[in-house]
Formats: sequence, structure tokens, C-alpha cells
Amino acid sequence: MHTDAWSARWNSDRLVTGVLAWVADPRRDPDRLHALLRGADPRALVWLETVYRRRHGTVHAVSGPPEPAVAALMTIDRNGYLREAGVRHLAGSTEPYALPFLLLRLNDPVEAVRNRAIAAVDARVATADPVPLVRLVPVLRGLGTRLRAAPVVRRIDEMLLGTGRAQLWTGARGDDPAVRDGCLRMLATVEPAEAVEEAMRTPGPARVPDPASRMWALAVTTHADPDLQRRLLPLFERDPSPRVRWRALRARARLPHSEPHLRRARLDPDARVRYLARVSLRALGETGSADVYRSTLDDPASGRDDLVGALAGLADMGGSADAARVTPYLDHRTARVRGEAWRALAALDPDAFAARAGQLRADPSGKVRRLG
Repeated sequence: MHTDAWSARWNSDRLVTGVLAWVADPRRDPDRLHALLRGADPRALVWLETVYRRRHGTVHAVSGPPEPAVAALMTIDRNGYLREAGVRHLAGSTEPYALPFLLLRLNDPVEAVRNRAIAAVDARVATADPVPLVRLVPVLRGLGTRLRAAPVVRRIDEMLLGTGRAQLWTGARGDDPAVRDGCLRMLATVEPAEAVEEAMRTPGPARVPDPASRMWALAVTTHADPDLQRRLLPLFERDPSPRVRWRALRARARLPHSEPHLRRARLDPDARVRYLARVSLRALGETGSADVYRSTLDDPASGRDDLVGALAGLADMGGSADAARVTPYLDHRTARVRGEAWRALAALDPDAFAARAGQLRADPSGKVRRLG
């Protein structure tokens, strides 16, 4: 799991532990609960609702209106009357955690609770600063898939895409992966090219790009008009994921004048990508892929990636006579090239592969030795 996902879940569990300990304490101090809720990420509050509703028992307010933190806890109680009372008391609160708890009630099965929450959320959003709402985008994305909450979420989306677009772009370029992803998906509905380009930008040297976001960005690209596809497909054609490269190549093959891209893809290290490139070229009347692999191996200027693709491609299409082209690369300085050369030799000439088993066992790379 991504480090940020672990961190979010750990923070959620810490919040749940603290709230349940507060509930079990007969000397409950609302200030303690207030501090827990005020420091919580909105996504942690969603997890808190899930866990809290599974427990038995309720937290009744003492005489008089409850403190905002207690009212917030009442909104996620199993008792519908308590939830309605909690929403009523929380509606006028200025605490930062009030809006997330009210948003959660947009999908409440009790109509009276839901209607109070809708009125409270509409009143807040009408005059709200977009900045706090951007932080809530991951919660809104989840609520937007629920039938009862979807109409209000759409209204919030329209407001953010109208008057809050600059704040959405700030969130899209920020460090929170969930906020970044949600903002980009919203922005893609009005600025698809810019949103895809931002999604494919590596956020930083210590961050691994999110594969799900990249697949989403590719889906946006492949459903765009041809001119936009030509602009965006290069972002995916060197992607580290073979699945992404294959889908990008499939989209490229449907565009006119795609032959140069298909020829390059014949040297892709992934077998499915190479096969799609060859089939697409054959449909356009172009053959001779095996000769391309041979000439690449014979060319001293070929780079490491091209050599890997050529060795793998020749293993796909060559014969035993090609084993002589492969054997010089068994001593290549790069372990990845050596490993691909051993695989190719095993496919092209199993007897020669067996005869060189001692050389394979002596290879300095453990990954290469495992091929034996």
C-alpha cells in the first residue's frame, strides 16, 4: 500500500481509538473530544462514522444544548432522533469539523435528518470560502456516488468549478494524494488536457506516481478528440507500466499516420505491447519486424532499452540461426540486457542455452542466475 494510504489509515485508527476511549470515560470532558475532532483529517471522520455506528449504546447530551463536539458525535449515532438533534445543534457551529459531519448526513436514510443536513450544507456552501471545501474533495467524491447525496454534491461541484477553480488547481498541485486526485478528476470535466498533464507530472522525487490516477488520465485521453489525443499520448508511451503503454498504443493505432510510433513500439520490453505494434503495422501493410530486431542487435549504437526490446522480439519471431546474434550479449555490462539475452537464447536454441549453463551460474547478478 502507498505510504500516504498507510498514514491516512493510521491517523483514522488513532482518531477512532481516541473517540471510543472518550465515550467509555464516565468523566467525559468535551474539550478532549473537541481536540480530537479538530485535528482529524476529513477522511478520518468518514472512517469514524463507519466504526462508531457498529457499536451499541448512545451518548446523550446533558442538560442544555450540547457542545459542538458532542453534537458532531450525535450526528453519527445509530439513533435517528439523536442524529437529527445533532444536525440541528451543529448547523450553526463554526467549528471546522462541522461541515464534514453535516456532509455525511446528506445520505442519511431518515428523511428528516437528511433534509436538515441539506439545508445546513446549502446555507454554508452559498457563502463558503472554497479553500476549506477543496480539502473536503475526497469526501465529496465518495458522497457523489450515493443516490441521496448526489444532487447536493453536484451543486457543490458546480460552485467549485465556477468560483473556486483556482483553489481546485492549488489542491491539484498539492501534496495530499487524495485531494490531488479528486481535484484533477473534477478539473478534467472542464480542462481535460491541463488536468491530464498535471496528473502525469511526477509530484516529487520521493513520490511514486499513483497507477490508478495514471490509468484514469489515460482513459480521459483516449476518449478525447484526435487532436487532443496526439497532444497527450506521448505522456503515456514511455510509462513504466506495460498496461498503460499497451492502452496508449492501442489508442495511437486508431489515429492516422501512427506508423512511426508503432515502429518504435516494436522494441518495447513488454511482449503484449510488441505484439500489438506488429499486428497494427501488419494491418497497414508493413512487415519485416524480425529484421528490425536483427538490425538493432547488429547496431553498436543501440541503447540498453532498444537492446532489451530487440532481444525479446527476436525470441518471439527468430529461429535457431539467430542464436549467434544473441550470444554476444550474454556478457553485456547491464544485467537486464544479459537476462534478456539468456531468455532469448533459451527460446531460440535450447541446446546452446544448456551448454552455457556454467556461464549462467557464474553471472554476478542474482536476477540473471535465477533464469537457470
